[in-house]
Amino acid sequence: MQIHPPMPCVGRGLASRVLRAAPAGAATARPPRHARALAATATSDLRQPVSVDWEHLRGDQVPLNLYGGKKEPFVGRVVAIRDMGGRDRERHVSHIVIDTGGVPFVEGQAFGVIPPGSKLNSKGKEVAHGVRLYSIASSRYGDGGDGKTCTLCVVRVIYKDASGNEVRGLCSNYLCDRAVGDELAMTGPSGTAMLLPDDHMARDVICVSTGTGIAPFRSFWRRLFYDGVPGGKGYGGRFRLYSGFANQDSVLYGEELEEMAAAYPGSFRLAMALSLERRNQKGGQEYVQDKIEEDAEAFLAAMGDGSTQFYFCGLKRMYSSVTEVLERMGKEHGVDAPALIAKLKKEHRWHVETA
Repeated sequence: MQIHPPMPCVGRGLASRVLRAAPAGAATARPPRHARALAATATSDLRQPVSVDWEHLRGDQVPLNLYGGKKEPFVGRVVAIRDMGGRDRERHVSHIVIDTGGVPFVEGQAFGVIPPGSKLNSKGKEVAHGVRLYSIASSRYGDGGDGKTCTLCVVRVIYKDASGNEVRGLCSNYLCDRAVGDELAMTGPSGTAMLLPDDHMARDVICVSTGTGIAPFRSFWRRLFYDGVPGGKGYGGRFRLYSGFANQDSVLYGEELEEMAAAYPGSFRLAMALSLERRNQKGGQEYVQDKIEEDAEAFLAAMGDGSTQFYFCGLKRMYSSVTEVLERMGKEHGVDAPALIAKLKKEHRWHVETA
């Protein structure tokens, strides 16, 4: 997800679709390979060994603004890029793996990308393009476990302005058009607003996202469920993800979501809204706040349990809709939701990043 200053995803289906029962009387077909793989991992451990030790990156050791600003940017190199699809080009998303040369970061941070070229500022002076920040979608160890890469999840921005002219987002299209071997001018790591607590391996975590807002939460689940740290006991909390997409075709990281649901049914739970394909209980389009409302009692209980961490990432209107639903839910259950949210913010357990 791109983050707008100053603030600092490839599966198609979900397990519920893969493991669908056959109609009565129908011949039993051999399950597709993907479904067999899911069944095989139902009791397996997804953790993959890491080859470096970055467990000390916590508290005052969290890296921050090592490059950029008054410092020179560093050079990243694209080592893998793939298109995660979408029915229309406005929803085309690229999963981009970048060799950072081992620049350290932690989950919840962002890296900046400086697109090439220049522009005229408000005074008519030609200046270089500014930094665009993107949430990191991999754990501190990278998808390869060697601590040398990061992953970005970037949506290609293309839209029509009021006059009907096509407008293309400068940096998003620049990134989505990259090829393996291309170099990038990068800054960071940036941001502390979305960090996990130091004791995150034992904490319950609830995440709410829309679209590429899922990016920082992928860094969370890669950390909690995939990183095989020597001597680590694994994740001891519960991770709940409420995520909204337009349709099945635009779901990001569906295969990993399936893997976790199959391998860790007691620790991972997914509630997904598909606004163009499903209806909520009132007959309207289904949005992520509707999934939260379905879990009203459990969600409110988690807000008051003194431990659970909450994270929200996506569109501003998503977050405002969620808070409206929480306020209504609270009134129905005798809970002062706005006061509880204010308390959670003071306790650094309520984290919001919207665009």
